[in-house]
Amino acid sequence: MVWAFLPIHLRSLNASFSLISLISLLPALETIVLSPLWGGLLDSTRRSREIILGAVLAQALEFTLFPFLATPEQFVVAVSLVGVFTSSFIPVYSAMATWTSQQYGRAIGGFWAAASLGFGSATLLGGIVYELFDARHLFALGAVYGYLGCFAALLISRRAVAPSGAVPKSRGYLGLLRQRNILTLCIISVLAIVSTSAFNSFFTLYLVDFLGGSRLMAGLAATGTTVLGALAFRLVGPLNDRKGRKPVFLLGTVGYVVYFLATFLVTNALVVTILWVLPIYPFIQSSAAALASDYTSASDRGKGLGLLESAISLGGGLGPLAGGIIADAFELRVVILFSLATALVSAISSQIFLQEHARRAQASL
Repeated sequence: MVWAFLPIHLRSLNASFSLISLISLLPALETIVLSPLWGGLLDSTRRSREIILGAVLAQALEFTLFPFLATPEQFVVAVSLVGVFTSSFIPVYSAMATWTSQQYGRAIGGFWAAASLGFGSATLLGGIVYELFDARHLFALGAVYGYLGCFAALLISRRAVAPSGAVPKSRGYLGLLRQRNILTLCIISVLAIVSTSAFNSFFTLYLVDFLGGSRLMAGLAATGTTVLGALAFRLVGPLNDRKGRKPVFLLGTVGYVVYFLATFLVTNALVVTILWVLPIYPFIQSSAAALASDYTSASDRGKGLGLLESAISLGGGLGPLAGGIIADAFELRVVILFSLATALVSAISSQIFLQEHARRAQASL
C-alpha cells in the first residue's frame, strides 16, 4: 500500500527522478545478490516460516520508521537496509507453492493471485488514506499491515511449508547455470522486466503530474492492476499447464508492445489508466516461474527460482534507472518509447531462444 505512493511523496520532497529510481534500483541490486542465497538457505534448511517471518517483520519496522524520516536520501537508505530481508519473498513463496503440486503453473498462479488480491486491497485503502490525510497516516497503516503479517506467519503450520516426497541431490548454483535453458530464461526475463519497469515505476507520477489525474485515481489504478492481476493469475496459471509456458510468455511480451504503443499515442488520463490496469504481467511472471520450476528438482527449486528472481530484479533495477535518467534528460513520455523498443526486443528474443521444457506427466485439470 505504501510503494505505489512513495515516488509521489519523494517528489514532494524535491527528489529528482534519478534519486526516486534508487528506491527500486537498490533493493533490486540486493535481490540480484541475495535472492539465490535465500533460495539456497531454504533448500538446505527448509525453514520457510522463519525466513518469511524475518522479512515481514523487517518490512513492518521500516514502515514504522518512515514517519520520522525527513529527506529523500533517508528513505533510500531505509529501503535499501530492509531490502536485505525482503529479497527472500519471491523465491521462498514460489518454491513453497510448487513443493506440493506437479502442476506448477496452477500452483504459482494461485500464489500470485492471493498476493495480488492482498496488494490490491491494501493499495486501495492506502490511496484513500493518502488522499484524505497525509503520508504519515499512510506509513502508519502500512506498519499495522506489517505486524498483522507477522502474526499470520506465526500461525503457519510447519507441515504446510515442507516439500513432499523424496528430495534428489542438489546440483548447486553452478550446475543450474550450466543449463542453457535456465541462463536463457534469465536473460530474456531481464529484457522483459526492463521494458515494463522503466515506465511503470513512474506511472503514478505520469498520471498525476503529466496527465492531471488525482492521487486517488492513482490508488484506484494500482488496485485495479492487482485485482485484475489476481484474476489473470488464476486463469493464466492453469493455461501454462495446458498450452505450454513459451506461448504464454510470448503473449505477455507482445501484450506489452501493444500497451506501450497505445500509452504513447493516448493522453487522456482515464484511458491511460484503463490501459495500465490491463493484466499483462501475470503472463510473463507465471510462465517464467513455471519454466524455472520445470528446469529444477525439489532440491534446487529455491535456487532456481532465486536465480530467476535475481534476473527479474536486475531488470526491475535497470529499468527504473534507465527511465529516471531518460526522464531527467528529456521528459517522462520519452521513457514510453524506450519501454516500447525494449518490449519488442524481448518478444522477438523469446520467440527465437526460449525453449519449452518436456514437463513431467501431470494430473488432468
